[in-house]
Amino acid sequence: MTKPPNVEQVGPQARIQAELVRLESQKKEFWVLIIFSGVVLLLGILSFFFPGRFWDNTGLHISLSPQVLFVIMVATVLASMVYVRRDLEVRGLRLVNLQQYLSAQEEQAASMIDAVTNVFTRGFLHDLLGGEISRAERTNRPLALLMCDLDNFKQVNDRYGHLMGDYVLSQIATILKSCVRGSDYVVRYGGDEFLVLLPETDQEGGEIVRRRVHEKVAEWDSSNRVGELPISVSLGLYLHITGQTADKDVAEVDARMYAEKQANKRTTLAGS
Repeated sequence: MTKPPNVEQVGPQARIQAELVRLESQKKEFWVLIIFSGVVLLLGILSFFFPGRFWDNTGLHISLSPQVLFVIMVATVLASMVYVRRDLEVRGLRLVNLQQYLSAQEEQAASMIDAVTNVFTRGFLHDLLGGEISRAERTNRPLALLMCDLDNFKQVNDRYGHLMGDYVLSQIATILKSCVRGSDYVVRYGGDEFLVLLPETDQEGGEIVRRRVHEKVAEWDSSNRVGELPISVSLGLYLHITGQTADKDVAEVDARMYAEKQANKRTTLAGS
């Protein structure tokens, strides 16, 4: 099996990891400084006890004795080491704290995204829908909701297993995201139900999205048929009414989706 190519990591977490690696490298350099200082200290001690072997007193014209000069050098190096060591510890502590904070933020963000479909989870819906309702009423702009439910999904799970069911869900979620704008939201509302929020979208715009989803799902099903089971969706469309709660909006769009699902079943039975 061919290994995937290495992908360069980006983002704050990757930058902090690089900074931590650089910090470890600086710690190695710090130990080199310690060894150098130890050598200087050893030379200073030897020159203090054996000045004749280290200095030519006739050739060195300074006001300080060689021993004092070495002591000053060693003291300067040790002071630099203490400062560098303290700086490394402070920077390392800050980086670790920031890394922990970003990890917590990533975990929180991950809880907002459904692992199977890669869309928002229902736990994030309350804040998301509440914010869009407030903005729609404040700006006097329309807000459309679209509820999507998969037809025959239970049979997919029963016949072909939950892995195939997850695959179908992920494909439908991808289709939904491809049919809306970047400013719209797709939420996994239940097992095989998705709620799509369409800010600044009126009835006509919502109908366009609904037709687009039906067409895309039909195209996908024609080339990706799961066994002998046709995959289709039932879609309910509802526009928010000023003063109405988020729960009421969801109940209304769910009722419209259920009505279309029942109508599809009657059409299927009549055709058979």
